Amino acid sequence: MLFKTVQAGKIDPKLLITHRFNFDGILDAYDTFGRAASTRALKVIIAT
Repeated sequence: MLFKTVQAGKIDPKLLITHRFNFDGILDAYDTFGRAASTRALKVIIAT
């Protein structure tokens, strides 16, 4: 359902990304997402 909403242009997926990490910071990314309530993480992106 979310995918169809994004495809239809009703939601900009970039607005859902709250945190970005390099691959070197993957452990920090997991920690951040694991504590989503306190870090306010919605979607975490890990880039290479």
